[in-house]
Amino acid sequence: MKWIDKYFEDKDDFPRPDWTAIGNYVEQNLTESDQHTLWCDIATIWVNKIKSKLPEKFKVYESDNFIILTDESERYASNFLSFLERTRKRILTTLQGIASDEGYGKLVVLIFEDIDKYYSYTSYFYPNDGEYGLSSGVYLNSGYGHFAFPHVDLSYAEVVSAHEMTHALLAHIPIPTWLNEGIAVTIEKMIASYEPSEIEAEMYKEHFNFWNEDEIQEFWSGDSFGRTDEAQKLSYHLAFLAVKSLSVDYDTFIKFVNRAHHSDGGEQAAQEFYSGTLGNLISQFFGERNWSPEPKKWKEKSSNKPLLTKVKIYA
Repeated sequence: MKWIDKYFEDKDDFPRPDWTAIGNYVEQNLTESDQHTLWCDIATIWVNKIKSKLPEKFKVYESDNFIILTDESERYASNFLSFLERTRKRILTTLQGIASDEGYGKLVVLIFEDIDKYYSYTSYFYPNDGEYGLSSGVYLNSGYGHFAFPHVDLSYAEVVSAHEMTHALLAHIPIPTWLNEGIAVTIEKMIASYEPSEIEAEMYKEHFNFWNEDEIQEFWSGDSFGRTDEAQKLSYHLAFLAVKSLSVDYDTFIKFVNRAHHSDGGEQAAQEFYSGTLGNLISQFFGERNWSPEPKKWKEKSSNKPLLTKVKIYA
């Protein structure tokens, strides 16, 4: 597959593929190929090109549905791949009617040796201007969907990957950021067997002191999830509370999620399936105020803008 080499360019110390050009080449020249096998091969070539930019101790490991790049031990990699396969099945079952693994190719997971190398790789996917909140992992739905995180203990890697894998399995639907993150946090807590503690009560106080009619618009638009202050933490928690409330009737929740759209924060879908506004949802937590999404107030930089592709490119 020498043809693919010309579609890679080194930027910020990493090989950056031109996925649009690669996809066009495949569509025009390789349409008779087994597309799943072909995209698995392309992904393996890409991951090995990344490996070539890292220390020699990094290795590539594969399972039926995943390719991982890591400098962790072979035992770590084997246990992690087994966890990923189990968790993929569990998410697809838990979110039946919502999550999907449609598309070609295996899901790629990059585990960098430290936080600096992690940010060196991921900064390429964000605009140069502005500040962004810290993260322990990220699903990059750009080109060939993949996720990345820095070195962590296996138990924490499992929690992070459950969250990011949920994003990957939701990438086929244009849902708002708050809904996407709320579902991902719910799955993360399920995988980690998380039980609420007294800390939750303290966080409620923080919510009451923070949210107002202006701040809530950043929650609906998705901008608050990327902030560098307490808004980020509170946004993830509020998203979890919202999903917990909306998903009590799972059949209705399925319809809502599949209709909810980032352009209005999911407001039209809420009115259709819950016979009320999303403002009513927030009112049950913080009292009566004008909490409803108002897209006209959202900034152009809103992170609810659709990402480039679905979880696996060219499904």
